[in-house]
Amino acid sequence: MRRQARQWALMMLYGMDVTRAESTQAIAFFFDNFGSGRPIDPPQSWDRGQAYRVRLDLDRQGEARTFAEMLVVGVGHRRLDLDAAIQKVSTKWRLERMAILDRNVLRLATFELLYCAPDVPRKVVLNEAVELAKMFGTSESGAFVNGVLDRIASADT
Repeated sequence: MRRQARQWALMMLYGMDVTRAESTQAIAFFFDNFGSGRPIDPPQSWDRGQAYRVRLDLDRQGEARTFAEMLVVGVGHRRLDLDAAIQKVSTKWRLERMAILDRNVLRLATFELLYCAPDVPRKVVLNEAVELAKMFGTSESGAFVNGVLDRIASADT
């Protein structure tokens, strides 16, 4: 359920980053357009070679939706703090130069690390973020996200 929620949250955060929408707008748009249970496919030109299908599981949508909304609203409210924490440890990459997907995976995971502990163990946050980056990002996204989040998690302890 939480993995599904993180996938949805990432999609909403990506949309917010591209359109400059507020969290409430992104949440409403996402569930209005993709809440039917039909597949959500990335473009055919996606560099992973095969499309990853995300199907909204309507049976578990309630719990997952609540968690996804909490993540999106939390990241939206704490975005400046999250960006500062990411930038602090990412000395070779300015935030605006990062891939949009990577930047939003980092925001999502940093929010969980800094504001959802101890409800979500660090190891789970790191693993989930790396999996999201690998699933939706480029071949280098997983390693990049892992390196930045490892520094954030280490600095927070």
